[in-house]
Amino acid sequence: MQAFIFDVDGTILDTEKMYMLSLLHTLKQRGYDFTYDDVYKTFGLPSYEALEFLNIPNPGEVQRDWQSHYHDFWDEVSVFDGLKSTLSQLKQQHTMGLVTSNTAEEYANHSNAFNIDQYFDTFVFAGDTERMKPYPDPIEKAMHKLEVTPEESIYIGDSVHDMQAAHRAKAKFGLAHWGVKDTSLFGEADYIFDQPQDILELS
Repeated sequence: MQAFIFDVDGTILDTEKMYMLSLLHTLKQRGYDFTYDDVYKTFGLPSYEALEFLNIPNPGEVQRDWQSHYHDFWDEVSVFDGLKSTLSQLKQQHTMGLVTSNTAEEYANHSNAFNIDQYFDTFVFAGDTERMKPYPDPIEKAMHKLEVTPEESIYIGDSVHDMQAAHRAKAKFGLAHWGVKDTSLFGEADYIFDQPQDILELS
């Protein structure tokens, strides 16, 4: 495998609680009564699509409110154990890409805090392509920028949208099992990595 392309949330960064708790807080302020399990079903979706999934009126307005509360729960975010070491070793021999449903601004908040930019050769953010995951466009754009073919590439993520996007781009998909509670929906994953170090077996 020549190119290793990664998702961010739930794959590199354990951001679940930050996103879900800030969403619950935002919705509670607006009079909605959702449970954590209710909103967890949206984890991995772009924030606007998550609100649409929950049938929240005025999703654009609520999205801005939700995003304004991210940092209220910033202490819940961390890099998954073993990720930095794995990324460092992969970068020594391979081209590295990052494809995320975060906007460039959302990602900047992450990268500034955890110094993960150094591991990647190219980045694709929300808005860089006309369509987002589960469409193949962002992964195809990353492969184009890295000058690799789908046969040389693997996308590593934690959601069904990640898997669908990878396969529609004709790339392999590796499931970041450490960021997933239920693997029953990932029968079509090409690889299941129980821990980050397992990825090194492909290098």
